[in-house]
Amino acid sequence: MNFKVTVFVLAASLPLGLFTTSFAQRSLSFKTSLEISGMYERNPWLSNERTSEDYVKDSYAVQYSPSLSVSYISDIGSFSLRYEPYYKVYYPSGQKHYSLKSHLGELAGTLHFTDKLSLAISDRVTDSVVGTKSRSDVPSLDRRFMENSTNETVRYAPGSRLVFTLGHRSSNMISRREVDRSSNREDNSVTGSAGYRLGMQTEIGVTGDWGLVDNETENQTDRYDYSGRVYVETKLVGIDTTIRGEGGFETTTFKSEGDSDEAKKGRSSFSGLLRIARDLGEDTRAEIVGSASYVPSDQATGTFYRSRSIDASVRQVFLDRIEAMFDGGVQRRKYEGESDRRDYAYRASAKLGYKLFKWLSIRGGYTFAKVDSTIETYEYDEHVVEASVYVEYSFAK
Repeated sequence: MNFKVTVFVLAASLPLGLFTTSFAQRSLSFKTSLEISGMYERNPWLSNERTSEDYVKDSYAVQYSPSLSVSYISDIGSFSLRYEPYYKVYYPSGQKHYSLKSHLGELAGTLHFTDKLSLAISDRVTDSVVGTKSRSDVPSLDRRFMENSTNETVRYAPGSRLVFTLGHRSSNMISRREVDRSSNREDNSVTGSAGYRLGMQTEIGVTGDWGLVDNETENQTDRYDYSGRVYVETKLVGIDTTIRGEGGFETTTFKSEGDSDEAKKGRSSFSGLLRIARDLGEDTRAEIVGSASYVPSDQATGTFYRSRSIDASVRQVFLDRIEAMFDGGVQRRKYEGESDRRDYAYRASAKLGYKLFKWLSIRGGYTFAKVDSTIETYEYDEHVVEASVYVEYSFAK
């Protein structure tokens, strides 16, 4: 596998929505910040207290997160750079404390050739350790890896109603230790979409992708992932509501059709989403999302679960100084490799932030998560309390 670090980055994917290519003026902005946060976790490893032998009841963590970002916007395009290292110290009850450091870098560039044609390219590089994808992972401090993700998207709008995109997405992961090289992988996908505007407020279209997940070791099976969807998005101006619905198929097939493991014969399933977002006032926004799909639960063995979920969130800003956020969700997971296993996951969180000065903010929050399962081993409760101090400095010209 050839690991390449690209020098341009896409700041965000290009959705099929209303788009403008003109900028009022050239501008350069710079921002640097530091956040120091503390966290208390009840059941940090998401273990079942009744069935787990190495149950860790409590854990404290302190994290230092500086960041640096620069952006430039002109009439012909934009460019941005972001770098975020962090250092985190864990204090699990009954065990020795340990620490880890990680790095994240992004570069982004968008170039407008004409009012109708644009190109956006992205690159994101992460240097970290195995076990930092979620709070429940236990970091393996001697198992570092580097991951590089890129995006290239061409967008073409020949008129006021039609819009097309064509792109490429890739991801590469390289482990530092020789014994972990079996985890190395390379993902490559081709993406495309076509949209048509029905008036000023409604758009319909199709979107899809086709890709190959290429593992680096012979004892792991490579796989193809592809999908196709149709979508409708409309804005109800009178009530400040945006509705987007989409549905189609997702399919996974494996290169080794002769594999005796039935789980590696591949899966195909319906995938759908309904999102409703509404502005309840100048400083209040609410959103609810329902989705259904299937997800690989283990990319190496080829096992999957079907997921159905509902998520909701509300964000409120008071007096330009106080920000309150509430969100929650319910998810049902049915595992195909384990016919008797069904999980029901619940999550709720509340966060509050207060801006003391333009450059200084304090933040706090609480999160509760719970999983009920037909297999007792997978059940758990989790409680997380967080607090942080955030300092920033920025200027623009």
